[in-house]
Amino acid sequence: MQLSGLALIGLGAFLLIDEHRSTLFRLFRVDENYALPQYLAYALIGTGLLVLLIGFFGCCGAVKESKCLLGTYFAFLFVILACELAIGIFAVIFQDKILSGIKEDLNHALKREYGKKTHVTTAFDWAQAKMLCCGVSGPGDYAESVWKAESIGRGDNVSKTCCRLRDEGEPDSHKNPRPLNETLCQNMDMKPHNPYRHNTGCLSALEEFIKQESTMLIAVGCGVAGLEIIGMIFSICLCKEV
Repeated sequence: MQLSGLALIGLGAFLLIDEHRSTLFRLFRVDENYALPQYLAYALIGTGLLVLLIGFFGCCGAVKESKCLLGTYFAFLFVILACELAIGIFAVIFQDKILSGIKEDLNHALKREYGKKTHVTTAFDWAQAKMLCCGVSGPGDYAESVWKAESIGRGDNVSKTCCRLRDEGEPDSHKNPRPLNETLCQNMDMKPHNPYRHNTGCLSALEEFIKQESTMLIAVGCGVAGLEIIGMIFSICLCKEV
């Protein structure tokens, strides 16, 4: 049980501090301060702490052969199991909620907020540089953006992170992009296969990212829930023997 609690805490912390995840999560915000996946991460950490505390009751009950402590352990495990079920449902809702409106939300973010809001700009730059894509549906998305209309990009047709970069494999290549050939990258007449620019949109890659994150959360939740069911059965068996 202690290990399952530590696993939940570790997963929650990992989701919060892993740079590429925390960067992309900024595209899926539910308010000005937090992204929906961050709420899931905090829920995992909180549940993990509760599991550690409950594991203490189980150990004490087993050592002291106390029906009271073992009963408390069983009751708390049941509550935690319910909490994890809620987190699992939340993960499914998280996936459905984001995927159902992802294209519209990403288009709004790119066309209205790219270049103006740091978290959106950083997230799109990371996605475009690392996922080798450009815009939501393609490079043409920038033509209708505030970024281009207000010349935030200083006359560029697409963000530099849409270009094939010299340092493509470097972890921070999106922060100071250096195109292989910026002139040809910005040439919008070279359609649809400009070799100096990413020509596909980021929508499919971001959808796959959300599906993978949701699957991981659900899989971990099922694994921990299985361990807790075993713990509940164990506590019932001990109670009968005491």
